[in-house]
Amino acid sequence: MDPKIYEAAAKGNLEALQQYDISHPLDEFFTVNKNTIVHICISSILVEEEPLATGGTDSASAANFVKDVLDKCPTLLLKANADNDTPLHVAARYGHASIVTVLIEHQKFQCQDLESGVEATKEMIGKLNKERDTALHEAIRHNHIEVVKQLLMEVDSEFSFDANVGGSENPLYLAAERGFPDLVSEILNKFEYPAYDGPLGRTALHAAAFWGDEGMTKNILERYGGDLCKQADQNGWTPLHMAAYLGCIEPTKLLLQYGREVAYMKDAEGRTALHIAAHCNQKEVTKEIISMCPDCCEVVDNKGRNALHLAVHLTKYKSPPIAALIIQDKSSLRNLLNQKDNDGNTPLHHYCNYFNLYDERLLNSPRVDKMVFNKKNENAHQIYTSKSLQLYEKNKEYSRFSPINILQKEQSLFEAKNNSFYFNGRLLKVGYDEIEKRKTEQEADVEEWEKWEKQKDEEEGNAARAQLVVAALITTVTFAAGINMPRGFIGGDDHPHPGSAIFKSAAFKAFIITDALSLMLSSSAIFLHLFIPFIPSAKSMPKERTRFLKIALGFLLSSMVPMVLAFVTCTYALLEHSNIAISTCIICLSFFPILVYIFKEMRWYVPN
Repeated sequence: MDPKIYEAAAKGNLEALQQYDISHPLDEFFTVNKNTIVHICISSILVEEEPLATGGTDSASAANFVKDVLDKCPTLLLKANADNDTPLHVAARYGHASIVTVLIEHQKFQCQDLESGVEATKEMIGKLNKERDTALHEAIRHNHIEVVKQLLMEVDSEFSFDANVGGSENPLYLAAERGFPDLVSEILNKFEYPAYDGPLGRTALHAAAFWGDEGMTKNILERYGGDLCKQADQNGWTPLHMAAYLGCIEPTKLLLQYGREVAYMKDAEGRTALHIAAHCNQKEVTKEIISMCPDCCEVVDNKGRNALHLAVHLTKYKSPPIAALIIQDKSSLRNLLNQKDNDGNTPLHHYCNYFNLYDERLLNSPRVDKMVFNKKNENAHQIYTSKSLQLYEKNKEYSRFSPINILQKEQSLFEAKNNSFYFNGRLLKVGYDEIEKRKTEQEADVEEWEKWEKQKDEEEGNAARAQLVVAALITTVTFAAGINMPRGFIGGDDHPHPGSAIFKSAAFKAFIITDALSLMLSSSAIFLHLFIPFIPSAKSMPKERTRFLKIALGFLLSSMVPMVLAFVTCTYALLEHSNIAISTCIICLSFFPILVYIFKEMRWYVPN
């Protein structure tokens, strides 16, 4: 497409378009992706959400442009681009209600009578693009409610919108999935029983429960009744499973009111909505399901686990296990406390296997049998001891020099769990000797850590004293050199500047600058060493002293470079008329490669 024609279409300027000598029909001008001038104009309309966009046109000018172009070339109305998008698809996608009105009116105007015009409009609205999306799909997906109302006005209540390619998304499901309750209401008001299917076997009710929208859930239930509550997706999840997983209490109440039997439905793993709510620690949903269907607590999953088994799994959810407390504290559900799964594990076995979060209120009932064995001939305390040792080995491998935190965590966990393992007044000793052995090894590691810290403090103290002596020496020398000028000062009252330095050469000026720089850097190192003793001990701030020592060392090494340069420039100023001046400067400058070599060899020994 000619760039001038493209620019005129983007700006909606029909006069500019007519100025060109166009020998071909307007429908023969299109871009690489088969976009016509109508597609370009609609896509270029500026909206408030794009304040920085330029080169487009306003909605009113675009509507006039589209109307005039369609009058000249009606075939552009249904002309599709490479994605099979008609101008109506584009206008609906971007929410341009005025353009939608122009396109619909033009389609009706082309027909001879009213009935054929209605049918032609329905056909245009029902056209599918490559994704099998209609213009209504596009308007719903981007929440353009005015366009949706316009399109729904042009179809009757029996009009059928096919599902698209993107997972069988019907308009009702698409509106519910995107969380647009107003669009859901518009669709339900227009159609008596619109299609509600979605991808993966889900329905619009699944989507409404996912968003936790009470109004949207209620509207769908009132239209389709309780039968839709029982429809499960490919994983066996009903809308109640979805609401339980996300803790949506209002949809949960509505779903149970329309059909209590949905609380007993299992997913592919045999879990009910109560299993899901308890495992996710959704306390309000757990309480609501138990109050409406108390006997559903007896349902077990494919592994033989009841809701309490899943409620004590604390590996993922770090909040207090309120859902588990709700189940165990209900007197009618005490039979769940010692119920075994397929592996013979009670809820207490599971709790000891997932003890990342301890709560002394959990499973503390005297009805809990703490000596019961599973099919591996392990009781709960043996499982806990094994997990404790695994935790110790994992943390020890992660960090050799952090045994203090490991020891404290191990002791607190062990002491806390012991409070729950009394049987007939006697503390269980299973695995206690192994724990004590591990504690002894940890204490040895702590002693090694403290010995290493003490040695480190001594070494850093010796280094600090050496640095302070060298820094004070450099400060003294550079200060003396700055006060006692080479070759003295100008004397006599008859001189215009008595007491000033005799030298005025460039080398002398360089000496003054480098001498002052060396004095400043060495003084900074001294200041840091005076500040270091006020830093707290290494046990509370283990890296702060080392960091300040490293900074002071950097200042000290940096002060040595301008000190040598000061000597070189001063020597050259005094001996600039002698041949020995150059030789002396070369000898002095050899200090720098020596300094680089020393730093390269010693850099691994500098404190980290």
